[in-house]
Amino acid sequence: MFVLRGIAVSLTFFVLLYCVLSLIVVSGWRYLRFSRSASAQGQANLLFLARVFPLLASAFITLVLVVPSFVLREPRSIHEDMAVPLVLGIGCLLLFALGAFRVVAALTRTSRVVADWLKEANALDAGVTAPTFRANGTPPLTLVGVCSPRVLVSEATVALLNRDELRVAVRHEIAHMRSRDNLKKLFLYCSPFPGMASLESAWQEAAELAADDGAVESICDALDLATALIKLSRLMPVRNTPAFTMALVNGHGSVRGRVERLLAWEESKAHPLQTRWRYALPPLLATILCTITIYGDVLTQTHRITEWLVR
Repeated sequence: MFVLRGIAVSLTFFVLLYCVLSLIVVSGWRYLRFSRSASAQGQANLLFLARVFPLLASAFITLVLVVPSFVLREPRSIHEDMAVPLVLGIGCLLLFALGAFRVVAALTRTSRVVADWLKEANALDAGVTAPTFRANGTPPLTLVGVCSPRVLVSEATVALLNRDELRVAVRHEIAHMRSRDNLKKLFLYCSPFPGMASLESAWQEAAELAADDGAVESICDALDLATALIKLSRLMPVRNTPAFTMALVNGHGSVRGRVERLLAWEESKAHPLQTRWRYALPPLLATILCTITIYGDVLTQTHRITEWLVR
């Protein structure tokens, strides 16, 4: 009974905290402010962090505070009304089940479509060191796969683009590969909450700009990528692609805006200053030390909060 009560209380705390934090993110993410010097990759990272923050924060607090506080502070023999924790705990399990179903369904659909694309695919030398294939029936240029990503290029794209344009376009998809954007999409699918679609769309737009930046190393590359975008946007209408894919031309973001941004490319902005993480180490270590010092008191207060929640 003690274990069941602990599981119910932990799940209750998780689902309540997850919903509260998700509501805060849904209503407040548009107020995020980016500095003018912030790179597209930095903006994409911040938007993704905002999206997964409710899940990560809820899981961390539950595992680090709620579970230990219950094990160490809760009396073994006590009779409490468990109706509310059980109902909310079941709601939390349903939330987990919904997230798992979304992931499995999206992976299944993606795998089925990609398998059809790869039936008659052949290796393609695009001048880059990444698994690249040419195939029929695919979008013009797409990154597929979560664990083993590959770049697929349609036959029409190979015929339409010259070698330099194709090379820099494939490098755009490789930038997505290095950022593990398809894996990030998996995290989005496993943490459902109403109203998050606009934040997810904003993240994907920023991810496309970041991939543009990652593909371009010179003004010539910028012009080649801009030309490729224009050609491929005219090749065929934009269509929905499977969940765990990243297409060069898609419905997220304006092709015109991306082209204008590439035409205004400047070398000084192409390589933003790297964050010096060593400056963050002293305050991080101080925070950890402080947390360890007062951990017992924090567990006591956490236990009081959970007691109040389940009454």
